[in-house]
Amino acid sequence: MSNGHQRALVVVFDALRPEFVTPEIMPNLHRFATDGVRFLNSRSTFPTETRVNQSAVTTGCYPARHGIVANRFVLENDGTAHVLDTGDDVQFEASLNKMTERLFDVPTLGERLTAAGKSCATISAGTSGGGRLINISAEETGAFRLALRRPDAAVPDGIMTEIVKELGPLPDYALPANDWISYAVDCYLEFVEPRIKPDAMLLWLCEPDESFHQRGIGSEDALVAIRHVDAEFGRILKHHADQIADGTLQIVGLSDHGQISIRGEALDLATRLTAAGFDAVAEQSKTPDVSVVVANAGGIWLRQPTPDRIVEITQWLQMQDWCGPLFTRDGASGTLRHAQIGIEHRRAPDIAMVLRYDHESNEWGHKGMSLHNSGYPIGCGCHGGLSSHELHNFLTMSGSAFKEKREIASPTGNVDILPTVLHLLGVAHPEGIDGRILHEALRNGPDEQSIEIAEKTYSSSNDRGPVTHLSVSEVAGTKYINQAWVE
Repeated sequence: MSNGHQRALVVVFDALRPEFVTPEIMPNLHRFATDGVRFLNSRSTFPTETRVNQSAVTTGCYPARHGIVANRFVLENDGTAHVLDTGDDVQFEASLNKMTERLFDVPTLGERLTAAGKSCATISAGTSGGGRLINISAEETGAFRLALRRPDAAVPDGIMTEIVKELGPLPDYALPANDWISYAVDCYLEFVEPRIKPDAMLLWLCEPDESFHQRGIGSEDALVAIRHVDAEFGRILKHHADQIADGTLQIVGLSDHGQISIRGEALDLATRLTAAGFDAVAEQSKTPDVSVVVANAGGIWLRQPTPDRIVEITQWLQMQDWCGPLFTRDGASGTLRHAQIGIEHRRAPDIAMVLRYDHESNEWGHKGMSLHNSGYPIGCGCHGGLSSHELHNFLTMSGSAFKEKREIASPTGNVDILPTVLHLLGVAHPEGIDGRILHEALRNGPDEQSIEIAEKTYSSSNDRGPVTHLSVSEVAGTKYINQAWVE
């Protein structure tokens, strides 16, 4: 039971698949999850990309509400369309300065906490743009924000000079990103905690995502990264031992998504579409008829998205043996709809697509292989799609507010982080979000057997090509995507 002011720490292990959280590989995180609550059926959001799920964590919403529909998506500024890469903070900042609308259609964690008279701080060891995204209003709210990949944009202005004086300069980046991870943790423990002591802290660690991408899921380098990030988590737990013991700090550990291994050479989808008679490009270097933004999943945006044109391209895609699940706004050519996967937003692609995948194992024995259109090395990791390997993320919570030594099988997801953290901090549950408070994990909450779960599988009605199937679960009005596939 708490005897003091409540605070929350959220630590994200980017792309960590739950199967790696074992006593042998991650003893600290495994022990933490075993002693607290470990969720067995947590879900990412689609697309299973980092900035989409950073937005889910910090808004409690799916893309249909928050508006970040992909890591890279077509955005119009000043009447000109371009592909916005939300991971590149220089480009991201320039686009934000031109926008006449809010990037997010809903308030963020930092904004909600500021309105409630509480503080929020964030550190990201991942992409520079992602570091901005998780605390996008830091300048207005007066919050602390640091993205290691763009220290010059740290907030408050000039704060990085103070950090370097205290901790030394940023280390050179290398894979595995062990030094990078340690610096982020040092910054949190030795600078943010003693100086700011925020009510809510979000610490986004870039491993094992980056080693999975470049070295492979389960590779030796990836295992080195996983063991290191676990040791750093152990250091955090040791530092906070007193606050954990007296019940004033509640901790959430999660991954934003999983990964799947890629098979074969990149498909070069823009060339294939162009050869089929559609003027397509992969980047917005000119004004094409078709913009293709796909890794192992993604979207197609049309300059003139007439119903006939969407049907024409959709029908062609349905006949390609590399094409997997397809979704359109209105169910064109019998496809499933954007609303069914939570991306029905004005910025969404005209056609959302996933490339074919299977459940075969990679060379290190980890299941899930996908065709791709990415720049990653063959056999290494990718994510964005609707396989269970990408959608099944890791989630655990522990502290005086939570039950002890429980495994909970009810569906949960990244959209549930914000409402649950707000609840821990005594902030009322906001209206107009998709996530729910995870009451079944709370010490005085209901038993999970009392949670009503609705399961449903949707199937497309197209009369050509494979049929798309989509499996979803629902709890108290919150929907979770389990997987989608074609057959």
